[in-house]
Amino acid sequence: MSLLNTISRTLKGMLNDAAESVQDPSRDARQIVRELDGSIGTAENSLIEIEAQVSTQRSKRDLAAEKAEKYADGAKRALQAGNESLAREALSAQAAAEGERDSLGAELAKLEPSLDQLKTQISEMRERRNDLNSRSNILSAKQEIAKAKDTAASALGGIGGQNFSEDFNKLEEKVNLSNARSDARLGSADQRSGKALDDQLASLTKGPSVDDRLAALKKEINTPPAP
Repeated sequence: MSLLNTISRTLKGMLNDAAESVQDPSRDARQIVRELDGSIGTAENSLIEIEAQVSTQRSKRDLAAEKAEKYADGAKRALQAGNESLAREALSAQAAAEGERDSLGAELAKLEPSLDQLKTQISEMRERRNDLNSRSNILSAKQEIAKAKDTAASALGGIGGQNFSEDFNKLEEKVNLSNARSDARLGSADQRSGKALDDQLASLTKGPSVDDRLAALKKEINTPPAP
């Protein structure tokens, strides 16, 4: 393998390790939901625009249809009145209105299915968003539980370089050792000052103990009086 390939693989490995180390599943899940919210917002804006166009086209179509009916009725009345020229003009206007009506109807025939399809897609997107949001909340809870378990494992089992029990034992050992050293120093000082020897000699001349006194008193009470 060439040096360039080795360096490239090393860099890729470092980048992948860095990406994995900063990845936060619950955060990424929430970002997915936010991105889906953005897509839904964009789709809803498009829906509003298409609905406005459809509404405008319907109004124009209905108006053209009313004109066609009006001119048809006008042509009939003109012909009844013996005004054939006016009847022809009304019939021409009727034909133009019907043409406009049919043209607008054709455009609506194309827009209305798209409108219905977009409404269905937005509804599905909302359902998908709600599902992902619920799963995101569950994922976040699971991640917090996992973190808590890791913390507990570290505290109880010494995982991750932390062993609180062992550390506490070491502290106790230090205190015990410090006390032992203090006792040793006091004993050594007593030996040097002769206090220990004096204490031992004093114990030899010490009077009877309480137990000795109690035993003697019992003996005296239990001894019968002399005749």
